[in-house]
This record gives sequence, C-alpha cells and structure tokens, in this order.
Amino acid sequence: MKQLKCLLFLVVFSFPAIVFADLTGKWSCNDGGTYYMRQLGKEVFWMGERAPTNPSWSNTASGYLDGNQIILRWADVPKGQIMSEGILILRLDNPNRATATYKTGGFGGSVWTRP
Repeated sequence: MKQLKCLLFLVVFSFPAIVFADLTGKWSCNDGGTYYMRQLGKEVFWMGERAPTNPSWSNTASGYLDGNQIILRWADVPKGQIMSEGILILRLDNPNRATATYKTGGFGGSVWTRP
C-alpha cells in the first residue's frame, strides 16, 4: 500500500502539463474585441467581435487544449467587413490570461484576459 501511494504521488507530480479551470466565459483582447469562449473537455470554441453592432470584424474559432496551449483554426464571418482565416496557438499563462505564440491570416490580437 505504501508503494502504491508513492507511485501515485510520483505520477501526479511528474507531469509538466498545467491543468486549468474551465476556460468558458467572456474574454477581452488587446485587439479591442470581446470573445465568448466555450470549453467542452479538451475542445474549445469561441465567437469574437470588435463591436456588437456593425463590427469591422467578427470571427469564430474551434480547436483543442494541448497541455497549456490552445490550438485553434479561426475564420472571420460575414457579420464583419473583414474575411480572413488562419491558425492560432495560444499559451495559457494562467486561468485568466492567454498569449498568442503563433498566428496566421493577419489575426490582430495577441493577449486575452478575463476578470
């Protein structure tokens, strides 16, 4: 029994991946946008827009959690005036802050936070 407890302790504390609370919620970004994120297990979805009425851009994204990263494919939607798409990789700095480490398609934002 003592060996089992020691083994369990080693397994639990040997993994470098950071485990965060649910990322679901309203996030703000340094691109001036508001992002509504939904996490379902390791899957992540969002809807982001510059403004609720007549936004210059509006996008959706879907992807997955991989350790302390969110890997997303994003695309602008016709609610906004810009029509781009690409890949984003975000690093989760803590449960309330994410930083872009890789961006394609001209994505503007780089830091997301929530209260």
